[in-house]
Amino acid sequence: MKKLLLVLFLFIAGVNQSHAQNFNLTLLGNRIYPGDALSNIGGWVAPNGIEYALVGTEAGLSIVDVSTPSNPVEVQLVSGPRSIWREVKTYLNYAYVTTEGGNGLQIIDLSQLPSAAPAILWTGNNAIAGQLDNIHSLHIEDGYLYLHGASNISNGATLICDIATNPLSPDYLGVTPGQYVHDGFAKGNRYYGCHIYNGDFTIYDITNKSNPVTLGIQTTPTAFTHNCWTDSSGDYLFTTDENSGSFLASYDVSNPANITELDRIQITPGSGSIVHNTHVVQKSGGEFAVSSWYKDGVVITDVTRPQNMVNVGWYDTYTQGSGDGFNGDWGVYPFLPSGNLLISDIDNGFMILAPSYVRACYLEGVVTDSTTGIPLTNATVQLVGTGISKITPISGLYKTGFHTAGLYDVIVSRPGYMTKTINGVALTNSVVTTLDVQLIPLGQAVSLTGTVIELGTNAPLANTTVTFASTNFDYIVSTDASGNFTVPGFFLDSYDIVAGHWGHRTQCFNTMITGSSSPISIILAKGYYDDFSLDFGWSHTASANDWERAIPVGTISNQGQIANPDTDVQNDCLGLAYVTNNGGGGPADNDVDPTDGVVTLTSPFFDVTSYVNPQLQYYRWFFDGALNGNAPNDNMVVRLQNGSTGVILENIVPSTPNNGSWEAKSWNMASLLPLTSTMQLVIEITDLTPGSIVEGGLDKFEITESVGIDNLATSSQQSLKVSPTLFTDHVTITYAQEKAAVTEISLTDITGKVVETKVVGDKSGTIIAGKTLADGVYLVTMKQGASILKTVKIAKSR
Repeated sequence: MKKLLLVLFLFIAGVNQSHAQNFNLTLLGNRIYPGDALSNIGGWVAPNGIEYALVGTEAGLSIVDVSTPSNPVEVQLVSGPRSIWREVKTYLNYAYVTTEGGNGLQIIDLSQLPSAAPAILWTGNNAIAGQLDNIHSLHIEDGYLYLHGASNISNGATLICDIATNPLSPDYLGVTPGQYVHDGFAKGNRYYGCHIYNGDFTIYDITNKSNPVTLGIQTTPTAFTHNCWTDSSGDYLFTTDENSGSFLASYDVSNPANITELDRIQITPGSGSIVHNTHVVQKSGGEFAVSSWYKDGVVITDVTRPQNMVNVGWYDTYTQGSGDGFNGDWGVYPFLPSGNLLISDIDNGFMILAPSYVRACYLEGVVTDSTTGIPLTNATVQLVGTGISKITPISGLYKTGFHTAGLYDVIVSRPGYMTKTINGVALTNSVVTTLDVQLIPLGQAVSLTGTVIELGTNAPLANTTVTFASTNFDYIVSTDASGNFTVPGFFLDSYDIVAGHWGHRTQCFNTMITGSSSPISIILAKGYYDDFSLDFGWSHTASANDWERAIPVGTISNQGQIANPDTDVQNDCLGLAYVTNNGGGGPADNDVDPTDGVVTLTSPFFDVTSYVNPQLQYYRWFFDGALNGNAPNDNMVVRLQNGSTGVILENIVPSTPNNGSWEAKSWNMASLLPLTSTMQLVIEITDLTPGSIVEGGLDKFEITESVGIDNLATSSQQSLKVSPTLFTDHVTITYAQEKAAVTEISLTDITGKVVETKVVGDKSGTIIAGKTLADGVYLVTMKQGASILKTVKIAKSR
């Protein structure tokens, strides 16, 4: 449960209009709790077969006999710390209850029901003895207890305890590495932790419960990951995001190192409705997610085909209103032997529903151009009379469905094409109906040809990417070995054209393509220019908040400053740049976190051996802001490498000027290190503990021929001499500059690590260095602030 927003419960006014059309779920009974807001819910079955609901209330745990669903009777109220957050799970004849009200874990013995339900409080043992206080939620699987969000232990990560040995005295075993876990799920030797504030889930190997090992991380659709559950195979995971406009999402997790999102679904798209908890049950030969959707109530989703989830049941428990907000259905418990669902509605009390698990009717296919056969993106497939529509991705594939069998009309449309209606498509429960659709284009189509050559030599450029984008059409092609390309079925329109090839300067222009336009000739100058309009293969680390090539989405820091850039550098081809975790949001959303370690962006190799005096230029963004009272303490390192050695161009820290803006930088490469055919630019962002808000960006990378001698060196009076350059004991460093200034003379090894440094302030002088160095290659660098004035390569060998 999202802690910061639930205080709004009592202040949100409802409207007197129901928005749901209930289907495949029937109300059997209910019990109200006047003046008492409900939280989560569980269930338990006594040895004599009596079914009980375990209802979280503000006052404690309400135990309700539901053996007669039309007349649920409270048999015990086990008091606990007053709290609007209460979670419950069972093991054998014990209920385990957590709250945000403190006092640790409550363990209730249910074996004496209905006459009594004695309870104890457990505050930990072993390494956490006496430490448990607030605990947000819990999960129980195979005799192990997983405690989430314990406020004062390990940043709220998951605590793992053995309860099979002694259910009344859990034995603490270990804790998951990483950040706060809001909720989680375990199956076999895997545990799935939901990091709500990081917006992702982590898969852990828990074979050794005292040492969980991270296997994979995945961001969820709206980056506020609340809970998760797997299907019976364990190959597919389903998640909920607890924020406005969120989704139930499905993933293939069979390979934790390569997690793939398969589908996402809502119940009232566009309303802002919030999904909260989901569980997966096996019924009617299929897999079903049973979910609580706050103001939308209970939803049953057929997830048997996780790549095509279909809602097949709905009951609106909150009839006062709809859309965004934290009122209504908190939780649903679907595991009673009777099959009845137990519901806790925050405002309207406890309910019992009878579900019908109906298998979905599936409709799937591909939308293509009738002339060329090319798959069409952004085509709308509408299932008439159901309110269901899907938009095709770049593959042209669509997957949708409905809960009721029958004959349906299907309408398929796309800008620039004739709308097509297919009447009487038969849909059958649990059957996949395939419907491929060809759309007829509007206007005139031509076969567009073209060639890309090099400026000056007219040499053909193979493997050059060329993109065409108009209001209605998009094409992307690559040139063949002769530099030629062909686009069959190309529709005449006004296009933005971008052409690029690593080792040549990207070109972009707008033109009207007419019937006489073919062939198109594009000329690229030799050199390096990358504004990231095209993907030239920059590599980056794999973490939750890593670098990504995208149109920047701005975020605002706690101090009201722009943290993640809200735009790229202007006056380039398109609006893209490389930025760190481009998720948008507010303070601390989608920035680099300490759990990511160092996130690194690395260029492809570039060859500058043909340049006389190459000048490296780029724009970089660095922001570091305070968070939760933690002062900014992070850095961004920009390094130039030549395949065997490297030099640090910038080590940007919070005090560096222009924190939070695009900053143009220019460096004379010949003065820094030997020029090779395997040069690379490397940018590293590090968020140190304690964490603060740190973001980075890169745009408009280019290399030009320059007549300058040193980056920002405005006078020939600056000099640096080292003797001897190959030494056995020490070197003598002689420096001179135009006027007295604070200047740093440093020695770095080939990894860029500073091994010796001295700050001088006079116009000239001599330094003895290198006595303690091991054998190897080093760089002597003279710089003022972030500006490198001179660099000399030396080596030590005894």
